[in-house]
Amino acid sequence: MSWCQDFARRAGGYYDVIPASLVAIEAAWLSGRPESARAPIAAILKFDGTGLQARHRGEVQRWLRRLGLPAAAFPDGPEVFAAGIRGDWRAAAAIWAEIGSPYHRAVELVDSGDVEATLEALQIFDSLGSPPAVQIARRRLRDLGVHQVPRGPKPATRTNPAGLTDRQVEILIMLSTGSTNAEIAAQLVVSVRTVDHHVSAVLQKLGLTNRRQAAKAAADLGLGQTTPR
Repeated sequence: MSWCQDFARRAGGYYDVIPASLVAIEAAWLSGRPESARAPIAAILKFDGTGLQARHRGEVQRWLRRLGLPAAAFPDGPEVFAAGIRGDWRAAAAIWAEIGSPYHRAVELVDSGDVEATLEALQIFDSLGSPPAVQIARRRLRDLGVHQVPRGPKPATRTNPAGLTDRQVEILIMLSTGSTNAEIAAQLVVSVRTVDHHVSAVLQKLGLTNRRQAAKAAADLGLGQTTPR
């Protein structure tokens, strides 16, 4: 047990135990050791019936299902957790996207059993810099029969211009060659939807409205090939 969990256990208060236990449960998932989640789950559930908030009950039940442990929905549970508990990952991911939480959206996507959704999850985890979650997504893709799992963004060789991420610089260079979103997706082994999101972000960050302007911007920034085909 970590020092923070031990402190929370000794303090015994609701807002001491719950946050520390939820962190420990997620750590169990990230490390691939679901058995280590049993103690923090029990620590949370001891409050059940004595003031356990619906959002915390929903969150712990969602983790139970994700860890392959018995889980049950309950009346008036927050839909963002209830959807995942009943296996509707699309609805859960959409709600997290609306809330503005890409990490939790990706956690739902990686549980989907769907190749395209898992590829999107991998891209999100990569962009957020979450190596343990990236490894989970890679394993899920291999389990789904994907033989060429994306390696992730290449390290930048220079300070990225205009606040672009490494992946966005890579895509801007491909845009400068006239590559379509489908061609970029095939080359990077990600979904077309993921590329769509990146292209939109690139255009927005650079204050552009179309791909031809993006090609010119790449030339102005000294990035890659600058003559569209």
